[in-house]
Amino acid sequence: MPALQTQPRPATTPGLADARSLLSRVWGHGDFRGLQSQVVAEVLAGRDVLAVLPTGGGKSVCYQIPAILRPGLGLVVSPLIALMTDQVEALKQQGVAAARLDSGVSLDERSAIWAAARSGALDLLYVSPEGLAAGAMMDRLAELPLSLIAIDEAHCVSQWGHDFRPDYRNLGLLAERFPHVPRIAVTATADARTRDDILRSLRLEGARVFVDSFARPNLQLSAERKESASRARTDARVIELVRERRGKSGVVYCGSRDGCERVAQALRDAGTNAIAYHAGMDTKERDRRLERFLAEDGAVMVATIAFGMGVDKADVRFVIHADPPGSLEAYWQEIGRGGRDGEPAEGITLYGPSDIAWTLRRLDGRPMAEEVKQVQVRKARQLFAMLDGAVCRAQAVRRYFGETDAAPCGVCDICGDPPQTYDATVPAQKALAAVQRLGGRFGRGRVIDHLTGRTKDVQPWEQQLSTWGIGADISPNGWRDIVDHLLFEGLLVEDPNDGKPLVGLGDPEAVRAVYKAERKIEVRRAPVRASSSSSGRRDRSGEGRNAALETMDADVRARFERLRAWRRDRASEQHVPPYVIFQDKTLLEIAQAEPGDLTALAALPGVGQSKLDRYGKGVLETLAKGLESVEGRPSDIIDKARDLRRDMSLPEVQLWQALRGEKLGGLRFRRQHPIPPYVLDFYCAGVRLAVEIDGDSHDGRAAQDARRDAFLLEQGIRTLRIPARDVLNDLPAV
Repeated sequence: MPALQTQPRPATTPGLADARSLLSRVWGHGDFRGLQSQVVAEVLAGRDVLAVLPTGGGKSVCYQIPAILRPGLGLVVSPLIALMTDQVEALKQQGVAAARLDSGVSLDERSAIWAAARSGALDLLYVSPEGLAAGAMMDRLAELPLSLIAIDEAHCVSQWGHDFRPDYRNLGLLAERFPHVPRIAVTATADARTRDDILRSLRLEGARVFVDSFARPNLQLSAERKESASRARTDARVIELVRERRGKSGVVYCGSRDGCERVAQALRDAGTNAIAYHAGMDTKERDRRLERFLAEDGAVMVATIAFGMGVDKADVRFVIHADPPGSLEAYWQEIGRGGRDGEPAEGITLYGPSDIAWTLRRLDGRPMAEEVKQVQVRKARQLFAMLDGAVCRAQAVRRYFGETDAAPCGVCDICGDPPQTYDATVPAQKALAAVQRLGGRFGRGRVIDHLTGRTKDVQPWEQQLSTWGIGADISPNGWRDIVDHLLFEGLLVEDPNDGKPLVGLGDPEAVRAVYKAERKIEVRRAPVRASSSSSGRRDRSGEGRNAALETMDADVRARFERLRAWRRDRASEQHVPPYVIFQDKTLLEIAQAEPGDLTALAALPGVGQSKLDRYGKGVLETLAKGLESVEGRPSDIIDKARDLRRDMSLPEVQLWQALRGEKLGGLRFRRQHPIPPYVLDFYCAGVRLAVEIDGDSHDGRAAQDARRDAFLLEQGIRTLRIPARDVLNDLPAV
């Protein structure tokens, strides 16, 4: 990449017109979205701001543009090295002089960065809160003119938030050290209490606060109650869900490192390109795995909460929680990895009573003030109440964040197939009374047996209780739904008791309200689960780019795939994620418009001046190549196929036809018996597809195929296996 120069600054005090001009020139966008223009205007004027904008809502632009336009160096505090690296690389691609200082930067590189900062050759400098806490860095920064200070992922400063980082609390010192430098704090997830804590902790009491809608209309949310606490059953369900979304990029969240490794291996065994990621790995290994996930199509990241914040893979089509997070804030942050390109995506959460017990045990083991712990417990219960409730998922989340007028989303599982509910207030009163009289001696199953009067080893004293058999009119499964719901609502709690949880009464005030019938208990009737392909719930995750391609003109599809292949090569050369070069939606715009010159290309959204200068010629050359024809005798085609491993030339459209089950580009082959396996084996740069024709099966063949498919998937190549009986005529002998 050529050496970067700082962006030109206006001669007078910059305003919104200058900001829009920079947005167009560098980012290739015609205007701001949502609250961006208001936030940018405030910061340009030198005022402090707290901005709560949705994931994918362009938070970074709100401080990057003012940092470039105002005189001096823009300082950005960011919590993760991966997040800093992504943003700095993206800025460099756009022609912005940006750098980062973190533990991965060598001493020589640090010296060069500080020299560039002193000479005015940098627009933006990214640092970690830990690095900034060191007095030496503060002293060096005090010698430089700063245009602004941006605090990214500002919810990390709050002890009420879901991702508290102690070092963020020290950032309030910036108000003392740099009293005349405007500061902007940005986040995607902060309720009212967290926002107040951010303002107080960062000493931003006079800041203008902007809170945009939390609506993510492209996200389809759903939740499934786990059939049991069995890890094997949960793993099997995750594998089933991922298999139904084969070929799409996704994230699977697990609650532990062991679970992460276990699920990732199970997915790989099932033929999925699954990558494990957790804090137990060293930094280099995590970085390597993150690079794979960002670069490979159809990759599935199986991760703990160590993964997620700020990761900007635009085409993540699904996020699955094998284990629920600890709060609605964490839930919204993590499912926010999906659909960042604006196309449809899914957020699927699996949950059960054992999960809330595990969450509460984890909170109980953390060193924190009792007041903070109680807030975190309440947040966890609010999440589980939403998951087990009958209210629109998105509406419940948005109301939690303060959008009292939020309407139903119309696309979640609740909206798509409204559950049947019934008034369970009286049964709930019976269950609470039974637990109270049993004195917390028994677990959930035994409580249900007590209510139905079915316990074989009943004690004489138990039969004397007024609650013995009081619920015999309800089936054990019906009671299980009721008791589980009371656990999710916090009316009942489970004491771990050395791995044998005992059920006791929960919040006394809430229990009293149910006893007095001041609080109504509504329970969902248990649905019969079906696969997403056969259920009433629509799978919208495929309605984005892939579905659009299927209904698109064949030439447009071919141009798009050639552009993606060209982008992959450029990204590999520069060791950056492909989306840093151009996002998919920009390539799709280019494929549809088919610009014939640089002027036409520059007019398309997402093509800024720097990228036009750097990549414009390559894009136009790629468009001009057209589809190479494959003609001649079948033997010529087979010979040609052997050369396709290095350089794709078979028309991509033919391979897309093959993916849809159509004949392979109209080629006719003569059948021979036996047909050798793997007659055709393409490494297709355009669609990353291996096409194989199966021969006769034999002992061990299935295992061989599975191992080979898993290896190819690790390289980002999907396999289309065509049975010999389906091959057309005229296959030549080879």
